[in-house]
Amino acid sequence: MQKSIESSCTKAVAVKHPQKYLSPDHPDLQRLPWPVKTFRTAEMLKTLEDVQSFNFDAAIIEFIFMSHYHDLLPACTILHEHNIESDIFRQYADLPNITEAKIYGLRKNRAFWKATWMLMAEFENKMWRSFPLRITVSEKDKQEMDSRCPFGRTIIVPNGVNTHTVGLIQNAASRKILFMGTMDYYPNTDAAIYLVKSIMPLIWRKDPGISLCISGRNPPESVMALTSNYRVEVIANPDSMREVASQCCLTVVPLRLGGGTRLKILDSFAMGLPVVSTSLGCEGLSLMEGRHILIGDDAESFANAVLQVISDNILANTLRENGRMLVEERYDWGMIFRHLEQELLRLIEKTGANRLKSNRI
Repeated sequence: MQKSIESSCTKAVAVKHPQKYLSPDHPDLQRLPWPVKTFRTAEMLKTLEDVQSFNFDAAIIEFIFMSHYHDLLPACTILHEHNIESDIFRQYADLPNITEAKIYGLRKNRAFWKATWMLMAEFENKMWRSFPLRITVSEKDKQEMDSRCPFGRTIIVPNGVNTHTVGLIQNAASRKILFMGTMDYYPNTDAAIYLVKSIMPLIWRKDPGISLCISGRNPPESVMALTSNYRVEVIANPDSMREVASQCCLTVVPLRLGGGTRLKILDSFAMGLPVVSTSLGCEGLSLMEGRHILIGDDAESFANAVLQVISDNILANTLRENGRMLVEERYDWGMIFRHLEQELLRLIEKTGANRLKSNRI
C-alpha cells in the first residue's frame, strides 16, 4: 500500500496500528469514547508532530476515529466521513440477538451498545464543528450531518472506481457467486452468516450445483466455520480480489447493517459482474432496480434474484452492461476527484485569505 501511494506522492509515511498504546490514564484518552481511544497512539502523535515542518496547504482526515488529531494539522483540515459511525452503533443496539453477536471482539448487552451509540453521537457533534469542510459519500449522510452540525459545509463525494485500469471479467459459464469485503467488520460478518444460513439453502434447494466464495480481510472464526458446507469456500486476505472474482459469475451483497455506500458494488460493476443486493446494501448509490441491480430484502426474494441472474443470460448481460456504463459515467475516480480538487482549492484560497487578513489586523 505504501509503495502504491509513493508513486503519486512526494512523501509517504506509514504508521502501523497499534504499536504502542498510550497509558489508560493518559489525559488525551479521557475525552475520547472507547471506540476512538485505540487510534490515539504515541506513534501517530510523534509522526504528526514531525510532519508539521512540511509545507502543505491542507489535510484530509479519514473517518471520525482520527478526527481528534485535527489540532496537529493545518487550519485547512477536511474530515472525510465514510459512514456516520454513531448510526452503526445504533443499529448494533437494535439487533434482536445482540448478546450473541461478537462485535469488535466484544459480547455486550443492549445497554452497552446504546451507551456507545450516544457517546459516539456526542463526539461526532463536537468534532464535526471543528472542520470547515466535511465530506460524506451519500445524500442521506449529508442530511444527517447538516441536521446536527450547522457549522461549516458538508459536500458529497461519492465512492468510486478506476474504470481505466479495471477490465471486464468474462466468465459467464461459472456457477460460483461471490461475497467480498472486510470480513472482521461486523456488518459483513453478519451478512456472510445470513447468506450461508438463510439464503443459500433456498438456492441449493432449486440448484445444488451453485457454489459460494466468501473473500476478504481477516475473516473471524464464525465466518471460517461456514466452510463446513463443501459448497462454501472462504479466501482470507487474497492478494488479488480480481483474481478471485474472475472465477465467479455474480456478486451478492446481503447486508442487513451498515452505512455509507458499498465499494464492493462499484468494483463489481467495473469488472462486469452482475449484483444482487439488499436495499440497505445498495443504499446511497444512484441505481435502478432491474436495470443496474436486483434487490431482495428477505431470504426468499434474495435467493430468487440470484437464481434469476444465473439462469437468464440476457438479464445477466443487461445488468453487466448497464453496471459498467454507470460506473464509467458517474463513479469514475477521475471525475470524482476533479470535483473534490475544486472544492479543496476553493477552501485553501479562502483559508489563506482569512489568515492573511487576520495577520494584517
